Amino acid sequence: MKRATNVRGIEAASAKRGPRLQPVPGPARRPALFTAEVHALREDGVVLGIGHSTAPAKLDPSVHPTVIEGARARCERVLVEENADGTLVVIGALRTQPTPGVDAAESYTIKAKRIALDAGEELSLSAQTAAVVLRAIGEVETYAERILSRAEGVHKIVGRMLRLN
Repeated sequence: MKRATNVRGIEAASAKRGPRLQPVPGPARRPALFTAEVHALREDGVVLGIGHSTAPAKLDPSVHPTVIEGARARCERVLVEENADGTLVVIGALRTQPTPGVDAAESYTIKAKRIALDAGEELSLSAQTAAVVLRAIGEVETYAERILSRAEGVHKIVGRMLRLN
């Protein structure tokens, strides 16, 4: 009986001392960063291939959908962040080849049956000291140290007026 009284006395004394301390929570989980393949683009995001499974993900507002579509077409991987709540967000694409119009490279070869370049105001082609400029006002300007024009058949120059220096 004395023992039970002692235990109750210790419990009462500990309750008077103050509240029990709670363990301090650990640091917040950092977002996980990994790569994945893009299987499909949807209006609300993308479908990613991660290992042998697929998972839906959102696009970060800073990522243009065309960049991700290009990565899907070229089978390039994208950079994915897993938020603390488990949602996946695509934050960029990992390009493995230089992109014409974005990266400078030694050379680009474009093979196609037809190539169309469409500029609203002006289109210019230049190589060191030679240039051809097409302007929306209906003007074509060629500039070079020497301009050579050849034809196997008839070489026809038509204009309302021709001016020779």
